[in-house]
Amino acid sequence: MTHLTHIPHIFRRVKRAVTGLPQGYVRFSSIEFMFWAAMASGSFTTVFLQAQGFTALQIGSMNAAFMTINIVAPPLWGVLSDKLRSGRKVFAVCMMVSSAFWVLLPNAVRWVSPLIVLLVLPLNRLFGAPTNALLDSWIIQRVNSSENRLSYGPIRLWGSIGFAIVAITYGELLKSSPIDIVFYGFGIAAIPCALLALRTDDSGGAAKTAMKLRDMQVSRILKTAPLTAFLLFIMFLYMPVNASFTFLPFLLQSVGERSAFVGTIVGVRALLEIPLLFFSARLLKRFKLTNLIITCACVYSLEMSLYMFCRNSVQILVVQCIHGLAFGLYLGCQAQHIFKLAPKGLAATAQTLAGCATAFAGIIGNLLGGAIVNAFNVQMFYMFSAIIMMLAVIMYSLWLRANRSKINAEAQ
Repeated sequence: MTHLTHIPHIFRRVKRAVTGLPQGYVRFSSIEFMFWAAMASGSFTTVFLQAQGFTALQIGSMNAAFMTINIVAPPLWGVLSDKLRSGRKVFAVCMMVSSAFWVLLPNAVRWVSPLIVLLVLPLNRLFGAPTNALLDSWIIQRVNSSENRLSYGPIRLWGSIGFAIVAITYGELLKSSPIDIVFYGFGIAAIPCALLALRTDDSGGAAKTAMKLRDMQVSRILKTAPLTAFLLFIMFLYMPVNASFTFLPFLLQSVGERSAFVGTIVGVRALLEIPLLFFSARLLKRFKLTNLIITCACVYSLEMSLYMFCRNSVQILVVQCIHGLAFGLYLGCQAQHIFKLAPKGLAATAQTLAGCATAFAGIIGNLLGGAIVNAFNVQMFYMFSAIIMMLAVIMYSLWLRANRSKINAEAQ
């Protein structure tokens, strides 16, 4: 009974701690939590396609084709976001429509044919592709506004928590349940995420007055050399990264593990993102931003190299943990770096162009990856991936060294 009397006191202390947090932090952390809880469903797309009988070459080719939408859609939504000066509205609409297509997918396969994925997945991408960039841009604008004392890393870590919880839960549920549950789970998290976004104030970010399209000068982004160089760097960096995630279930199968174990792997990986996301604000103050990004890229290269030597699922899990640590730091750096390099008033457009760069990388990576896995094996794919990433790191490091003064001038 003595222990029970302390329970109300504990709840009161928790309540006071939560109410003492900045309102913006609580709101955006909640949105991040629900957004990435929904995004955990996407981890099982390859597993779903495998279950429908598609091969590695077919899955790689489909992903490459679908990613062309990731190039077209984000700039359109990003420009609309900058024009309306309300990223939250565009973000909310995209989330709700994407959730409808996501829930429709497994039912459409049963009602029509597995080939219906060639229609439903592209439609889902049209609305789902820009959501991450829109959310990042919205939060970064709030973080960098003078009247708000917020940091991107501590907010984004709640996304990793939501992703980890749901991905690990899916991994356990799929031992005895059909894969359809991951698609319904998307809608369960996406709808409240969109509604909360609509109820969150836009103040502290961009001005609410609409901007004329002709005044946006999108071409200024491509004329900003440091930003263009960084976009090229992340394109080559993510060529292997995007494809490596597509073929992770094939790597698991090659060591005798079931594909559904991908949920446990990506969930644990997301948990490893949290520590460096939490400390990212301090690291950004202590170390140069570009040095942190290069460090993360070097760790990615090491990760790809280690996959070639994995002989069981535990070893793959350990290597994925290495990725989680690097990705946690990279998340805290990339969005801030793009925001600092982007011309004034074009933050959302610059973020979506970064999404286009990674999408283009995904097209090439998935096409080549599917061909390599089909012709050789999945380990050969990771060997080529490691080589490409090492070359990207070397070239960007040399460019940074040769253009140090220009970068400092653009970032002012």
